[in-house]
Amino acid sequence: MRNGSKLVLTGLLMALMACSAAKGKIPGGGKVPGSDKIPPGMPGGGDAMLDPNACGGYASSDAGRKLKAFLVATQDLEKATTETADVVKQSCIIMGTELGIAEADMKGEGKDICAKVYGVIDANLKTGVAFKSKAALKIKIEPAVCKVDVNASVSAAASCEAKGSADIGAKCSGSCSGKCSGACSAKGANGDCAGKCDGKCEGSCDGYADVNASAQCKAAAEVKASADVQCSEPKVTVEGDVKQEVDKTKAEQTIKAMKAGFPKIFSVKARLIPMKHAVETWAKSAAELKDSAISLANNFKDQAKCVTGQVYAAAKATAGIQANVSFSVEVSASASASAGTQ
Repeated sequence: MRNGSKLVLTGLLMALMACSAAKGKIPGGGKVPGSDKIPPGMPGGGDAMLDPNACGGYASSDAGRKLKAFLVATQDLEKATTETADVVKQSCIIMGTELGIAEADMKGEGKDICAKVYGVIDANLKTGVAFKSKAALKIKIEPAVCKVDVNASVSAAASCEAKGSADIGAKCSGSCSGKCSGACSAKGANGDCAGKCDGKCEGSCDGYADVNASAQCKAAAEVKASADVQCSEPKVTVEGDVKQEVDKTKAEQTIKAMKAGFPKIFSVKARLIPMKHAVETWAKSAAELKDSAISLANNFKDQAKCVTGQVYAAAKATAGIQANVSFSVEVSASASASAGTQ
């Protein structure tokens, strides 16, 4: 094996072993093993910035094209999960301000800020603090509905596989709005499917689109779908019974906080459905990359050094992606608990 192939093989094995641990689940987002210990002589391993276009013509082969799709998906997923976590953090800051929490306590990590905010809300909802009982609040949530574009997902997977869209196809995990190649549980006004489809779905899906493709191409398609998801706005109403108030100021602050922050957090909750599945699929594709490291190394040849750095950069993004999703899931669960909608 040539020098470059040896280097990329070593890099792929070490970096992707960390990713494979995430297979099939979304853990709390601990540190990726080995991400801070780049082996001596590993060219660019620890310093390379994730850039799917950095390594020239490596995507000309089938393996290279799929690897590039994975790197693009990693880059897009990192951006999408970061933006989602930022929205969650901002919702907590907005609520904290309404609750009268000191500005100094609204700085720092999102998980710490949100823990303080929901701690105050939970305390205010307890009997004898802001209200005589939690029943004093009437909270109604009309959830957001998010739909992914199944056709766009199929197109992304087909491009990755270098096939036609007709050779790919996708199933919808939820309700399919469009054409269904199998039995459909409900029909829309125009005769198309508007319910559960047990065959291929062409149109939109209010869950996630499960495309028929290899792991890397499947990840690319699902990440794109979750990033481009279209969602309605949730509707939140919060009303209090003044006769049930114990502390008028705290009662008013709690209601204002929920009205101000809940719409954002319940919007995120709906968006997390396709996003969580995309992360799971992406983690599985990372595991497959580890298993095919030898064949990948033989394909890259002169691009081996550059590709090694890119795979390392993708591996280093794993912890942040998982942590952002876990944080968003946990806070949306806290909001649901406070609203009594779990």
